[in-house]
Amino acid sequence: MNTWHKMNTLRKMNVLREMNILMGGNSYRLYSAKDQKAKPQEKPKGKENPQKPVDPSKKTTKVTMINGEGVGAEMMSAVQQVICAVKAPIEWDIHEEYLAPDSEDVSKEILDSLRANKVGIKGPVDSRHWQRQIRKQFAQFAYVSLCSNIEGLDSPYGDFDVVIIRDQMEGDYSGIEHSVVPGVMQTIKVSTTAGAARIAQFVFDYALKHNRKKITVAHKANIMRMTDGNFLEAMHAEAEKHAEKIQFEEKYLDTCILNILLKPHKCDVMVSSSMYGDVMRVITGGMVGVPGICPGYSVSSLGTVFDSRMKACHALEGKDLANPTGPLLCAALMLHHLKMDKQADQLECAVRTVYRDSDIRTPDVGGKAKCSEFVKAVCDCLENAK
Repeated sequence: MNTWHKMNTLRKMNVLREMNILMGGNSYRLYSAKDQKAKPQEKPKGKENPQKPVDPSKKTTKVTMINGEGVGAEMMSAVQQVICAVKAPIEWDIHEEYLAPDSEDVSKEILDSLRANKVGIKGPVDSRHWQRQIRKQFAQFAYVSLCSNIEGLDSPYGDFDVVIIRDQMEGDYSGIEHSVVPGVMQTIKVSTTAGAARIAQFVFDYALKHNRKKITVAHKANIMRMTDGNFLEAMHAEAEKHAEKIQFEEKYLDTCILNILLKPHKCDVMVSSSMYGDVMRVITGGMVGVPGICPGYSVSSLGTVFDSRMKACHALEGKDLANPTGPLLCAALMLHHLKMDKQADQLECAVRTVYRDSDIRTPDVGGKAKCSEFVKAVCDCLENAK
């Protein structure tokens, strides 16, 4: 066991010991499937016990957890502690290693786990190759980022609630590059009719499901007439089907970014191809507080993987200083996805309450608190709300 794992184990033991004391000596441990075993009850003679419908909020669900690299193990530990505090019936399938043996690919164990569980949550992974691999192997065609202001975090942008949805499989991030001749390199931007139609349908379905009223597509079809033009055509075709319920508009990328910065309260759902959406996501995250603070998830027909796209922050590894806000809000999104809406609302409310009613902040957002202190404050908030 290396020094980091020893430090992390000791930190977990100390945190759990403190929580045990705060809870009056009651045992405080990570939730597992064992917690679901009910005491056997004797059936009344002559009567049948009618089976009650299973409540999704009480049914144990197995979730794949990928620690990732850098501060990832600390972030996923924070998620486990808060999920435990909110008493969500989650059984974790934890993967400490994210790489396949002797390569930079995604490990087979992670892919098998995600396909079996259909739901996953991951810590940061900086490797572009690994990210491209998991997108292609798991067919993650879109990424959804939820960016809304957090009361208590200083921001000149006021109240806003913006959803950014971007393509992940095509566009500038298709990953096709080569050298034409020595000294001349080329990247191929890909846009297929099927791929553009798929994300267009997803975006409008998302807007209808979440009661969003306006969709704005960011593009540069004036320059890239074929690739961005194809993406734009798919959006227009889908917009015509929902013209009575959803307002649709198209704007150049630079105009969209200006609108996000100057009039974020008027932005609703922003959609684009891969690189444009990544730029908007990072900018909007900075408006909230720091990049990586906004929760999000990758969409696939095989399942859903939640992560906030925070950096691995290797310089902070083992120092208990990383900001867990993004991963914790991702955990709330995951609970909503699993129909555990009560626990999801409680978790998000607790995170926002800590920001609104206390000065507990990690250094990246102007505070002096440690990551474990922020997590403890969230857990305390959940306990006090009972």
